[in-house]
Amino acid sequence: MSRATRAARPFSWPWVGVSMAAFIAAEVVIGGLIGEWLLARVASISTSFLVQGLINLIGFALGGFVIGLISPGRRIAEPAVAGAATMLLITVVAIFVPFRYVGYSGNGVLIAGAVAAALGAGGAYAGERMTGNVAAIGS
Repeated sequence: MSRATRAARPFSWPWVGVSMAAFIAAEVVIGGLIGEWLLARVASISTSFLVQGLINLIGFALGGFVIGLISPGRRIAEPAVAGAATMLLITVVAIFVPFRYVGYSGNGVLIAGAVAAALGAGGAYAGERMTGNVAAIGS
């Protein structure tokens, strides 16, 4: 299959779902392997929130990277949409949590969705670069 054929693939909703699963799996793996060890040694609640937030961010980038590696052809838009959708899902689920530490505002959800989308797309781009499906920016 030529590079042009791989790049011309249409948008795929199933790959959005796979990307969402990859983000959640990446966060669970990172949290289980690294977070558990780090958070057991953290002295303050502020640092604990920082570590948890970094695990979230790294999960979106790593999940996107995995999608970039395993997807057929170029899949960058799907992880971006999935990042925003995952943040929306997290917000909806948080509504049902009886003890909320942080309130969600409309602007906060939009910013979080945009950041998750950018990290997912950036990770996917890096994965696609590694497989040779995209050229470097500016080349």
